[in-house]
Amino acid sequence: MRRLKITLAILVAVLLGGCSQQPSAPGVGKPELIVSAAASTKEVMEALASQFQSEFRTEVKVNTGPSSGLAAQIEAGAPADLFLSASQQWADDVQKANLADATVRLLTNRLVMVVPKGNPAGVQQPQDLLLAQVKKIALAGEKVPAGMYADQALTKLDLLKKLTDDGKIVRGQDVRSALSYVERGEAEAGIVYSTDVGTAPGTTQIYEFDPKLHDEIVYALVLLKHGGANPAAKQLFDFLQSSKADEVYAKFGFSRLHEAAAQP
Repeated sequence: MRRLKITLAILVAVLLGGCSQQPSAPGVGKPELIVSAAASTKEVMEALASQFQSEFRTEVKVNTGPSSGLAAQIEAGAPADLFLSASQQWADDVQKANLADATVRLLTNRLVMVVPKGNPAGVQQPQDLLLAQVKKIALAGEKVPAGMYADQALTKLDLLKKLTDDGKIVRGQDVRSALSYVERGEAEAGIVYSTDVGTAPGTTQIYEFDPKLHDEIVYALVLLKHGGANPAAKQLFDFLQSSKADEVYAKFGFSRLHEAAAQP
């Protein structure tokens, strides 16, 4: 399984390898910077990339996916200048691999339970997940931050083992996959970030988990060594910590953590 993951990551690196780090020739349109970002940040990062491009005339490509998978891609050599992880763990892994120039705890989020529009199973609280009419509960993968936080919360509520034993847990590749199961009615409930709900009009948030039930939700931004020699990458790293960026984070429902960047 480990060999398969590395093989897939190398394949992604090869596919992304055509993205030049040099300034694009007029009309070519190749991205100068690549940001690998957690799936839950897709919309906000694309909005910020667009704003950065307009202000600094530097093209940015946003590559989204599960944080664990993105970290594996980076460690396997996939070209990326910045990495925004939905968990400090995967940012730390990249740093331990000696691939980081600087890291900052950038954002936080909230863990919530969602149901399909109309709430056909009548779910109101976590204990309702045990009801007979609840057949499936969608969570992100076990190594994906949103899935890890959900597992922690359900464990502290003495629900995870019961739900697993009953065969009710279904896993998405990332948090957006779990959300899509709920929106399509393939699961009676799901656990995602509060910021995800607005991207799926076919779902309704019904419950917010106490933050004490899981590890602190931290989105860590990493300036990778791959982009360290590129002044534009450092410029983007700083821009994502600016007051202009803060306004965009707030618009998409994220809370900003104002902390100084740490050097390895």
